[in-house]
Amino acid sequence: MYRNGFHKKVEEACRLDTAESFNLQSRIHRLHWFGRSDIWVKRDDELSFGVSGTKLRKHASIIPVLKQEEIDEVIVIGGANSNNVLSAAQTLTENGIKIIPFLLGPPSQKQGNSRLLSLFVDDEDIHWISRQQWTERETQINSYVDGKKGHGVKIFVLPEGGHHRLALPGSLSILFDILRNEKESEVNFDHIFIDSGTGMVAQSLLAGSAVIGKNTIFHNVILADSFEDFEKGLKQVIQYTEDFLQVSIKSIPEYKLYYPVVGRSFGSTNSTIFKEIRCIAREDGILTDPVYSAKLFITAKHTIQDQSLDGNILLIHSGGALALSGFLDNPVFDNEE
Repeated sequence: MYRNGFHKKVEEACRLDTAESFNLQSRIHRLHWFGRSDIWVKRDDELSFGVSGTKLRKHASIIPVLKQEEIDEVIVIGGANSNNVLSAAQTLTENGIKIIPFLLGPPSQKQGNSRLLSLFVDDEDIHWISRQQWTERETQINSYVDGKKGHGVKIFVLPEGGHHRLALPGSLSILFDILRNEKESEVNFDHIFIDSGTGMVAQSLLAGSAVIGKNTIFHNVILADSFEDFEKGLKQVIQYTEDFLQVSIKSIPEYKLYYPVVGRSFGSTNSTIFKEIRCIAREDGILTDPVYSAKLFITAKHTIQDQSLDGNILLIHSGGALALSGFLDNPVFDNEE
């Protein structure tokens, strides 16, 4: 009922028909790592060499508005290893907008994304906020914004994980891209696994599926926030979706929330994760990172086996493999067991 209008509104909001638009179509293929023929992976990691795929989708609808409003600087909030911060550093710089990071830290040691961020932003331009002061970050941000306003600088504040109303159209694009994958591959997915930081794309996938009545069970691996934070964000995204599409969402598809089965604390890693990264690479030729995607794969494998899930299953690989560059000195990569 809503599908054609849904697609059109999302495409218009993301300006997908312009020469400067982002590519928001990624392929799917079967995985060998699980030892089954009915488990697939969606390669959102291939949408960009450096930008995480799900972040690219969000930025696809945020960036056009920032350019239209002639924003000079964007304050980006997050952790030192945030995929969203590193992704924003790339998409904003590409579009001539200065990034001003307000980050939790500094980290005791630069690894992965925090190390790569140094390529885009000088350390002295990063506003580090200690864990003890993190709950008061808005005060520091407001002080910075007020100081800049006096000099005529137009500033936009991007929340943690890019969880913002402007990110909705780009976030919704993943749903009709999955529909395209299903049609082209002649497969319907009974289960979809996706990782979740602040959860904007995962929540939009649920809200959009509710609009078109997609009958799929969604499995969300919560990597940064809590179950309660996810539920709160979902309510926001449902409201955003209702306003954007002018619909009323009465119910949403079945979904389940999980914490990662290994390395539950955000940013934590261990030898089990690195061994699985090697296994995934050797079985399927896919690079995963220890903070996000590897934890999704490992948790999905555990869940599929533990719950004896049947039917066609899709894992969404959001990207972030560049973060591996900060961990390549881990001895497990030299271990020829």
